[in-house]
Amino acid sequence: MDILTFSLFWVFGWVTIVLVAWHLRGLRRQRLVELAHKERMLALEKGVPLAELPDETGGQRPGPAEVVASMRWNPRWPLGMGAVSIMLGIGISLALWLSEIDGPTRLWSVGLIFVFFGMGLMLHYTLTRPESRG
Repeated sequence: MDILTFSLFWVFGWVTIVLVAWHLRGLRRQRLVELAHKERMLALEKGVPLAELPDETGGQRPGPAEVVASMRWNPRWPLGMGAVSIMLGIGISLALWLSEIDGPTRLWSVGLIFVFFGMGLMLHYTLTRPESRG
């Protein structure tokens, strides 16, 4: 199989997987709405007070501001990202330094960008971490 055919299968395969997942998610959401509707109709027939609908937004998706406001941020994320960035920078620096090709051997210091970025994130965590209760 030539590289062009492989690339086409790769790209369109992932696009197909994403579209199928999106469709299945929509079907699941539709089933939940139909189930809630049936439950409300049965309650109406029996004279029971109506239960609240699970979707208060009227079927509309929340905007980016509402999504960001509802997220809970872990205050230790800079510490984790700093450690990951430092390890990535050390790995890139080491790989470029040990490379037997002449060009990348001279560029080993590019990996230090990630090392210093990670150190900056760790410094950010140290300066902004919540005070310990004790």
